Amino acid sequence: MPSSVLDVFEGYAGLVISGTGLGHVATGWVPKLREMIEDGTTVVMTSQCLHGRVCDRVYNTGRDLLAAGGVVEGEDMLPEAALVKLMWVLGNEPDPERAKTLMQTDLAGEIRRRSV
Repeated sequence: MPSSVLDVFEGYAGLVISGTGLGHVATGWVPKLREMIEDGTTVVMTSQCLHGRVCDRVYNTGRDLLAAGGVVEGEDMLPEAALVKLMWVLGNEPDPERAKTLMQTDLAGEIRRRSV
């Protein structure tokens, strides 16, 4: 998909992406996601894999996402769980850095520290 599909989310406080494998998107999306993050959108990456864990340090695209200003790795949260959690976090935590930390903190058993 072209990165222009992200245009409809401009101005959103948060966005959850269900990436491929370890949590990746097309390389062409990275500049647009960087722009969204710089504009204040909290972007959380999850995996389409049912028992997948996001690790954006393995491949170049993942490292590019991390360097884009802070795509939040959603650990092993299902995309739906990450969406509900992001809505709660953004409704209760105005500080973007604290919101990122909360998204990676197990609050209700939604994140397992270790994949089995």
